[in-house]
Amino acid sequence: MVAFGYQAVGQHLPQGVTIDTNACNYAPGLNSYNFHKGNELIGMILPDACNFSGVEEDGVNKYFIADFYSDYKKDTFATNDEAMAWMVATMEAYYKPANIAGWQDLTVQQPKASLKYPSDWSYKTDKYEGVFKSKIQGENKITLMRKVPGGQSELCFIIRTPNTAKLTTAKVMEMAAQMNRAIDIKISPKTEKIIGGKSFKTAENSFMMQMDQYHFWYADDKEIIYINYNLLKDERFRYPEVLKTIVESITW
Repeated sequence: MVAFGYQAVGQHLPQGVTIDTNACNYAPGLNSYNFHKGNELIGMILPDACNFSGVEEDGVNKYFIADFYSDYKKDTFATNDEAMAWMVATMEAYYKPANIAGWQDLTVQQPKASLKYPSDWSYKTDKYEGVFKSKIQGENKITLMRKVPGGQSELCFIIRTPNTAKLTTAKVMEMAAQMNRAIDIKISPKTEKIIGGKSFKTAENSFMMQMDQYHFWYADDKEIIYINYNLLKDERFRYPEVLKTIVESITW
């Protein structure tokens, strides 16, 4: 039944997405469809007459409900094939790299940094007290955020702070690993990356198989810079190139 309904719309599920079928016990001949990615339920197609109340109905179905949970999108359709086509197209669009409609420039004086970021994102600056044994007088952190249902997702931050304790880059990396136990600087491949004319040490890691984390460290006699961005769950598919572009745009 799944194969038939699926082939009828001439579509293919996005990579990593699976589908299963559940008979509507009290509406003979009708089925609901669950969509999964990994261990997560990401969507459902449910016939209007499909119910779980224990009351058998006449099986007359008025419409089909398609609900894609990951992107908070929902619609109704006259046929199962139309619902299936919408679901597949919506999933395919969602799991592609994000299409950024526009970019804007940001220049902050404290901590001093310039970059470009998506025009529908926001930012904030604040103090990160005590980080890397640094004594600060003002704000030393920039955070980039995007709006998500229920709040803001903080994807990237930049800490630029005085190197009061005269720490080496290696020591800064060690201290970052102590704050974030997911960082293993012994096994994570460390490479050099030039950002705004400064040479950073970099590393990346996964956190609980749900988040990819990227780190960039720099230290000299005067200052420490730590750049970090985190991609949680579906952000790993949608925003990696966006974050790379942001980091590469940074100047000091």
